[in-house]
Amino acid sequence: MKKLLFILPAVLLLVAGCGYAATSPKNTVGGNLPAVSNIAGTNGSTANPSQQKFSDSPYYSSSSLISGDTLSAAAQNALTGFTLSKQTLADGTTQINLTAKETGYQNQSYNLKPGEQLYFTELNPGDDSSGKERNQGDDFGTVVDASGYIVSGGR
Repeated sequence: MKKLLFILPAVLLLVAGCGYAATSPKNTVGGNLPAVSNIAGTNGSTANPSQQKFSDSPYYSSSSLISGDTLSAAAQNALTGFTLSKQTLADGTTQINLTAKETGYQNQSYNLKPGEQLYFTELNPGDDSSGKERNQGDDFGTVVDASGYIVSGGR
């Protein structure tokens, strides 16, 4: 009986301690800290298991790199309806602006961290055959990190 009385409080303390670990820590402002969703990758990078490789996306085959030093013929065709400009900012990021040539179409702007690349997707290249953008909903950019994962953009 004495052993049971000694073990019971130890078990209760252990169970109570496990419940404490499940609470969210507070930040200095008083709110809960955000949950950590990224896990460290094997190469020291941060990788989210829910991220998708851009090369595995359904839009990859309809996309062209537009953040490089030169544009391929496919990239130039995909950008019909836009004027592309690039600027390196003081913090080391690159700002890429796509200014619409047609009224009613929206300008697009992207800020790339070092190592990131911007691909431009043209889902229906036939709609630009006259040198004008005809379908305003089939063109979009996708930012891809140095490991090939989609950071933002796309569909």
